[in-house]
Amino acid sequence: MPPSRLSRLYPLRGLPRQGQLWSWISFDVANQSFTLIINTLLFSIFFQKVVVRDPARDDLIWTLTYAASMVLVVIVSPFAGALADARAWKKAGLLITGFTCAAFTCALALIQPGQIALAIALYIPANFMFSLGENFLASFMPELSAREHFGRVSAFSWACAYSAALLLLVVTAALMIGLKLESPDQWRPIFVFAGLWFFALSLPTLLGLHERPAPAGAPAHRLFTDTFRQLKSTIGQAAKFRDLAVLLGASLLYGTGMTVIVMFASILAAEFGFNEVQLVLFVAVITVSGVIGTLIPAFFQDRFGHKRMTVVLLSVWIFAAFGFALFSWLRTQSADPAAYPRWPLWIVGNFIGFGLGSLGAANRAFFCYLTPASRSAEFFGLWGLVFKSAAVLTIPFGLAKDILGTTAALLVLAGFLVAGLIVTCCIDERRGLAAAQAADAPATTS
Repeated sequence: MPPSRLSRLYPLRGLPRQGQLWSWISFDVANQSFTLIINTLLFSIFFQKVVVRDPARDDLIWTLTYAASMVLVVIVSPFAGALADARAWKKAGLLITGFTCAAFTCALALIQPGQIALAIALYIPANFMFSLGENFLASFMPELSAREHFGRVSAFSWACAYSAALLLLVVTAALMIGLKLESPDQWRPIFVFAGLWFFALSLPTLLGLHERPAPAGAPAHRLFTDTFRQLKSTIGQAAKFRDLAVLLGASLLYGTGMTVIVMFASILAAEFGFNEVQLVLFVAVITVSGVIGTLIPAFFQDRFGHKRMTVVLLSVWIFAAFGFALFSWLRTQSADPAAYPRWPLWIVGNFIGFGLGSLGAANRAFFCYLTPASRSAEFFGLWGLVFKSAAVLTIPFGLAKDILGTTAALLVLAGFLVAGLIVTCCIDERRGLAAAQAADAPATTS
């Protein structure tokens, strides 16, 4: 195929500041080691089987631990975002959170069986820093791209991250097989590897990403006072950004579904009879589907429309969630659940991975599209507040799973996604864009 045709497949073709974009994408690649190896693949099982060792309460303790870290993110995000806008601290916040998360990730290898308090004390700050860093990362988009390209920039970065996740899965499987790290109690070296990956891939961001100078503002001694005043003003102007507020509400609902998959994917797969190597392969299948899913908004979202793309992707994921629940119910009706065929789970896993990748990228671009560029960190702090609050809403899933069983919990998951779809349909995309542009007008003319 001629090079000219190949170049047309490059989603960032024709965009300026390619070096800056790749320095930013590098951090999206870096934090995959935490979200995949720690949150999705291994640490949840390690936490339950090695640390807690009590099937009657392990789901609830894991859910509460995760939720506690997210509560901290909810509290801190708006203030951190406003401070970052006021003093151009987005890059500093991104790197501080990244390097700190990398250090705590390595420290997870210190946890011994039964040390629940130590596991909680190390995991909560690690996940807090990872999640806060996601806010700073997303808030950079208005500095790197024009609004009409947010969809493909966000989605391509997400696709690169998912591709890196595939490499991480290959390395993880190689470590398990080559070093015989198949038992959860032997996974500690993989935690160290995850932390080192995060640190190493954050270095291009440290060296190459540039931030706009700080706007002229109040003296340093009034910084925190002015931050509170700005947040108060933002809340008071909520009516001007009502479509952005509705999107936040929808994000809270379907973000709960995304968080459940991240937290419980490996737990559910193990429950359905996957061994450690099969578990890695299952997550690999989900990840490949996630890469494919991110290409949909990358090539089509900016033209198709952010709202319409979100509705389509949510519909796909709702179908997958109900399919997951149906598989779980049919398995429980089997005379021998352990012998029940697992091939439907591989099919459902593909749909779940597709939805997770595409919906995550689409949501970030949609929110950025409705956000005033001059206050991106502040508004993405609110995005972090609301989107990370979804972790608190995973508690009903954990309770339902412990008390009523997996099928009921998966129906709870599907219910959150349906509610998110209904709320998304209430968004007026054009009105939301006009509000964001009006808010940017004074900053442009001053």
